[in-house]
Amino acid sequence: MPVSHGVNFMGMNEPALSGDERKTAKEKRNVRKDLLISSVVLTSTAAFFKVAGDVIGRHFYKLAIARNDKTELEGSLRSAQNIGEIPQVVKDTLENQKAFMEKFTNEHHPEEVYLESNDHLKLHGYRFLVHPDSHRWVIPLHGYMNEGSDMFFFTAKFAQRGFNALVPDLRGAGKSEGDYIGMGWDDRLDVVGWIHKIIAEDPEARIVIFGISMGAATAMMTAGEKLPENVAAIIEDCGYTSVADEFSYELHQLYSLPKFPVLPLADRAIRNKAGFSIYQASSVEQLKKACVPMLFIHGEKDTYVPTEMVYKVYEAAPVDKELMIIKDAPHASSSFVHPERYFSGIFSFVEKHL
Repeated sequence: MPVSHGVNFMGMNEPALSGDERKTAKEKRNVRKDLLISSVVLTSTAAFFKVAGDVIGRHFYKLAIARNDKTELEGSLRSAQNIGEIPQVVKDTLENQKAFMEKFTNEHHPEEVYLESNDHLKLHGYRFLVHPDSHRWVIPLHGYMNEGSDMFFFTAKFAQRGFNALVPDLRGAGKSEGDYIGMGWDDRLDVVGWIHKIIAEDPEARIVIFGISMGAATAMMTAGEKLPENVAAIIEDCGYTSVADEFSYELHQLYSLPKFPVLPLADRAIRNKAGFSIYQASSVEQLKKACVPMLFIHGEKDTYVPTEMVYKVYEAAPVDKELMIIKDAPHASSSFVHPERYFSGIFSFVEKHL
């Protein structure tokens, strides 16, 4: 029996198929079709999630660290801090501290100073040369969404003890350049620059680094750098273990969001725009390399940077160190909830190491 032939789409002869063979070929074509449709759907889904992820990451970057109006975030932070009624004694303390600071700044006008960062930003600071013959210096570091002038009260307290001060506006704050808040990570290198600026003008300087909240994280991250012997002590008040830990905590506290997948998306956006990873920016890891004596302070009722974080950073530092927990103090409030204990603890520690 002669064999019949069919013609394929390229015009080449091929054998005719039996019924079973035609069924098998059809099934294969259907599988290929299904795979093609699935690939298109998956590609579209992946593209959708990439776009959605980019949007989430950019929004987090803008909300958290971009230099802009943070009214939205400030509202969320206020609503999350259940502090309650402020006792009258604390209100009186705050008024007294404000008056003390204003008297100091009226009597001692700071000189505006500048520093070029490693990445060529023009950074701004205030220099208080209150005691020209003293070699004691303090570098007070401000917190998140604050600026250098917010540390003038602490500058005045140190001036009472014979200290001059260099008070930086951290990058992205005050009069310093920068498109984003450094969260302590890029700032650590800026602080090293300010240290060397002091030493260039006063080679005998004995320097104390003192920071609150993000400024405290900056101080701890600075501690992990190679510092000159002029740095005598570092004091941190309510700093976080790492940027990733703090962002994860606040995602849950403020927005009831899980750290995955939001945090990795935020990290990608921050790496693209700010050049560092929130997982890399760790106080704990930096403290493992510290060589300078350190005082760790934290409020017992801190719900912004949870009090439990202080035990982790304290444990990480292989240095001469002390830990001070201030009873009943919310975040960044220890200095006016229990001012006597706070400042006596600070200056006792400082005098020991100067």
